[in-house]
Formats: sequence, structure tokens, C-alpha cells
Amino acid sequence: MAQVNIANRVFGRYVRPLQRLTLNYCKNGGSSRGMREFIDKNIVDFAKSNPGVAIYVRERNGKHPRLVANFINGNTKVVHVKNMSPEKVQGWVTNLRNESGEEVEKIKKYWHTENPSIQGTWNPFLHKPPAMRKHVANKIE
Repeated sequence: MAQVNIANRVFGRYVRPLQRLTLNYCKNGGSSRGMREFIDKNIVDFAKSNPGVAIYVRERNGKHPRLVANFINGNTKVVHVKNMSPEKVQGWVTNLRNESGEEVEKIKKYWHTENPSIQGTWNPFLHKPPAMRKHVANKIE
């Protein structure tokens, strides 16, 4: 049996959570100018660098531009990019590519106290020499 490098088996299987990205824009609308420029200049490079993401470009006349991201877990996220520059649209596309697609949940504290600690909060300079602590404390406040 041929020996297979473990790194090739593990690292070659990463799948991005972003499955499909749909770019909706208006052909004549002023609010879609940045989206049209992004499609004209940058979408081909993005598609080449992300072959695992299906990219759809749809015309929606009379409506503001938006990005619709569909993730592997079934979630969908819509980002409205009305009157944005091509650089900001590129930023949103990159953010959507890097997202997991999970809903954001508030972190809950499962404890509550009526008497909070009087010792103060911890900081990385707590056990440093006093001269250094004073200098840092002035910057933090």
C-alpha cells in the first residue's frame, strides 16, 4: 500500500462555509454604481481565488444593490450595499467569504451576584513595579 503524506490528507480537505454568493444590482440605478464597478473590475479575480464559491450576478432593475450569501449550514445573509464604493463592496465580499454562517448569539452569564468584587479588575500590569503601573494606569483611564 502506498504511503500518503498526512499533511496532504488533512490540509487539502478544507471547505469554506460560504457556498454561494449572489450579487444583485440595477443596470441604470445610481446606487448600484459601486457594485457595477466591482463586477466589472474585481469579480473575476475573486472568482479565480475562491473556486469553491459559486458566484451569481443577477440584474434587479429598479432595486438597490445587495449581496446574498448562502452558507453550507443553510443560513442566508443579505447585505445591502447601497451607494457603496467598489472597495467597500470588496470588503463586504471578503467578510462574507470569511464568515462561518452561524447566527450570532449573546454570551450569557450563568451567575449573578449582588456583591461584586471590591478588589478591582485584573490587568496584565498588576504585578509589575509601581512606576510602570502608574504609567500604564494613566493611559488606560
